[in-house]
Amino acid sequence: MKKVNFLCLILLGLFFSACHSNDDTWGDWSKSYEFSGTGRTHAVRFKIVDEANNKEYVYVGLGYNYSISEKDKNLRDFWRFDGHTWTRVDSFPALGRMGSVAFVVGTTAYVGGGYRAAMTNLEKDTYYTDFYKFDGLTGKWIEPEGAGHITNYPGSGFYDGVGFSLNQLGYVGTGRLDGKDSKEIYSYNPATGEWKDAGFLGESRVAPVTFQIGNKVVLCLGSSQGSSSEYKRDVWVFDGNTWSSKAPLRNLSDQKFDDDYENIPRVYAVAFTSNRDGGVAKGYVAGGIGPNAKSCWEYNIETDRWYEVTGFPAAMGSARVSAVGFSLNDYGYITVGGANAASNNPTYDNSTWKFTPGIDEDDKNDYAPQD
Repeated sequence: MKKVNFLCLILLGLFFSACHSNDDTWGDWSKSYEFSGTGRTHAVRFKIVDEANNKEYVYVGLGYNYSISEKDKNLRDFWRFDGHTWTRVDSFPALGRMGSVAFVVGTTAYVGGGYRAAMTNLEKDTYYTDFYKFDGLTGKWIEPEGAGHITNYPGSGFYDGVGFSLNQLGYVGTGRLDGKDSKEIYSYNPATGEWKDAGFLGESRVAPVTFQIGNKVVLCLGSSQGSSSEYKRDVWVFDGNTWSSKAPLRNLSDQKFDDDYENIPRVYAVAFTSNRDGGVAKGYVAGGIGPNAKSCWEYNIETDRWYEVTGFPAAMGSARVSAVGFSLNDYGYITVGGANAASNNPTYDNSTWKFTPGIDEDDKNDYAPQD
């Protein structure tokens, strides 16, 4: 009898493991606290960790809103989120812009790059190379006209790229450089003020995502020229020294994956990480434009496998495009963004949603903020 019971336990374990590998109700989206600023797409976000007070804050700002009455549709305001409240802080010290990037070293954020279209009171499209320093503890920009203004970025002006931090260095790149797709990624050392080519080995792309697991950064997704028909399927892991190519985002006969990898590629998506599910932290991608952009996918860096988890709830509406995603207190979040951003009738969404991995879906928390 004991042998039979032991065998049953093994079979049950295999059953639940299999459910996670192909179960779209693993994890729960719940309504969080609505973004308090103007709706926008192509915003920028960064997270500050206040170790002294054991707190985390996420900042969201800049971006674009075609529907506002002002002639300049580019936004400058910034907002801080602590998981419950959105609080306005200092506005960006230069012209508003869309598609900027940011990275954080210590408690200082560096925000820059971006784009302004000719129709927003400029004679021609403008791509930016300037970066500005922000004190994440005080919510103030640091000497924006002096030492806080970094002008020696070695690449051309770019937008809709990526920014991330690793080993006390900042990294920015990819996106669109003066109207062309880019694969350039440069590192910035705040201690020396030097930029260096990070030697990215992947393809050029617009609007990819990055997420960090331990001391490694994963870069994936995006497309050629931001097109919804030329998705990038390569996946790269960077440890600060070496770029390693991982399994591509496609169904291959020799991989025998149960999940439909064809639904992962997308552009203008969001990403975040969490280890709330236990074990090694996982990366998550969601939203954007793609074959099934309302789906959400989990990446296990140790096995180089992707698993479909709970997709966007019906209460969220359509898939969120050009939004921002972030991790806060080990939960995943998505906010702002919208739909039909390229049309003359775009929609903007200020709702904020929180993702809790490793639990069953609960539709009861889709309509009111949950702590």
